Amino acid sequence: MEEHLIPGGLSDIGAGADGTVWGVNGANQIFRYVGDQDSANPWKNVAGSLKRIAVGSRTNVWGIDPAGTIYRYTNNDASGTNPWIKIPAPGPATDIAAGADGTVWHVNGASEVYRYTGDQPS
Repeated sequence: MEEHLIPGGLSDIGAGADGTVWGVNGANQIFRYVGDQDSANPWKNVAGSLKRIAVGSRTNVWGIDPAGTIYRYTNNDASGTNPWIKIPAPGPATDIAAGADGTVWHVNGASEVYRYTGDQPS
């Protein structure tokens, strides 16, 4: 296996089945990998503040902010407004995972596991 160093520094990274890659850094800034289009500047900053990120695909990106609130990406960061929608959850989340099939899971501080099924976690 050959590895290539990609410029930038991240504290969390997520990669989707379609090759979409997102990350967050230690300052909770959000980045989308665009190195296929711009090798000189491979990370595009996206508005918002997250400490964890999960990527199932280009249209299935989720995150957790520093307070433990869950957000879903709207696929629209070109408008200049916040591209994240707050998702109700039963308490602060500590980790999140997104599958290529659209499923989303999260864990809270009590180690309880939830699966997102639309408007309500179950």
